[in-house]
Amino acid sequence: MPILEITSQRSPKDVNVFVKELSVAFAELIGKPEEYCLVTFNRVDGFCYAGNANAGYLAKVGSIGHIDNERNARLTSRITELLHKHLGAGNDRGYFLFTDLPAENVGFKSTTFAELWKQ
Repeated sequence: MPILEITSQRSPKDVNVFVKELSVAFAELIGKPEEYCLVTFNRVDGFCYAGNANAGYLAKVGSIGHIDNERNARLTSRITELLHKHLGAGNDRGYFLFTDLPAENVGFKSTTFAELWKQ
């Protein structure tokens, strides 16, 4: 159930190609099947980083497990490459936020993962 959410004031030329590239890379780097990954892209009108509106991003990553320093560093590096390729944002133009989510705090199929894993 890994989640990657990208927010930027810039739009990629083809959002579907961008999101699919992110999804493939994200699944590989987070170490979970792509069929369980959720990747979203949100374009916003208001965005200011380091006092200016140059191309930037906020990347939020959430997962039940598979959040650790080594994995986070590799993921940040590769996803930043894709953000530069598709949005023109440099590696110094945003932040990645990583959250290790408890299974009881993630809902799916009308219940939580903690309950599903009991079955």
